[in-house]
Amino acid sequence: MMKPISKNNSQNNQNREEKQPNPLILALVLTGILACEMYPALRDTAAANAGALKYSLAQLESQQQQTAQQFSSAAVPPKISYSVFALNSLTSEPGNLAEGTRQNPPNQLPATVAAAIRRELSRSTGIAADKLKVTESSRKSWSDTCLGLRKADEICGQMIVEGWRVVVSDGSQIWVYRTNARGNIWRLEKKAS
Repeated sequence: MMKPISKNNSQNNQNREEKQPNPLILALVLTGILACEMYPALRDTAAANAGALKYSLAQLESQQQQTAQQFSSAAVPPKISYSVFALNSLTSEPGNLAEGTRQNPPNQLPATVAAAIRRELSRSTGIAADKLKVTESSRKSWSDTCLGLRKADEICGQMIVEGWRVVVSDGSQIWVYRTNARGNIWRLEKKAS
């Protein structure tokens, strides 16, 4: 004998279905997160464009004030440009991308990446981080999310990952690491003596 489905049970199933995220929206969100992690150059470009826009807006505002002064005998009160104000706060916050790109030349290893590699190597070898020195670094583009060092049982995303090749030494041994641009993903390429 079959039990009839109660109205309450049917309602619970409907509520569960309503709570499930839309797979398309979930895919878009996850793709956006992955793109932000793997393509920091996009963020750097956006920050650089924000700095250029800030400069252009300031220049335009000064031209407007000069024009207003030329055509008016009365003094023109200074205007507050909210867009310039917003861009000033965007580009002057500590740790801001635009600020970080101005301080660090494009082919110089960021201090945060060097520190992350030294911490990781110190943790894995037991050598004090202050004894480890970055002797070489170069900007690289890796062929996948495993930074070109896929293990046999590993699946890697097939996309270009901008990053660094970093050589670290303690004076007697040498380690070669690969990282992504932010230094939060790294792989030991090889240990040379």
